[in-house]
Amino acid sequence: MIRADDSVEINLYRIEEHSSPDAIRKLLLDTWIKEPKYIKYRYFVDVLENSNRVYLERPGRLNKGCDFVIFIEDDNLFKNGNDKPPSHKYVTEDLKLKKQSLTADEWHDFFKAIDIIFQCSSYDDTLQYTQNLPIFGRSYELILKLIRWFFIEQDITYWSGRGRKMFYEDVLKDV
Repeated sequence: MIRADDSVEINLYRIEEHSSPDAIRKLLLDTWIKEPKYIKYRYFVDVLENSNRVYLERPGRLNKGCDFVIFIEDDNLFKNGNDKPPSHKYVTEDLKLKKQSLTADEWHDFFKAIDIIFQCSSYDDTLQYTQNLPIFGRSYELILKLIRWFFIEQDITYWSGRGRKMFYEDVLKDV
């Protein structure tokens, strides 16, 4: 459940239109630079097939500048029922389950889908690799769209360009 608070809610479903980390970062930073001070924002950035939304809350908890927190509506919940932000561990644990459960060929196909997201291509481009895979753990859609937002988070945190690759390599190492 989305926490009830005074956040300004904005739909920002245009990420698929951008095919590079720089273009996505520019879209977000151009949007955020227009925010007035001292206001909390909730940006809805993606919708899953089950109608749950991926959303970002700003400012984030850490550096209060370009930081944001990623949430998935009604997926990972605190004891009080509010949405809890998924961690990198949330992703890597699901990837480990998938790797253990899928055949080598199926895992290879799923990894192609992760690479497509890494390359900033559309989620729809991953479907050819995931639509016939058996389901283990979280949905492929949820994991791929969440990974996309972790990549974007790293693109903004590490402007030198190493963040996306750093997270990608961490995912590989931990799986």
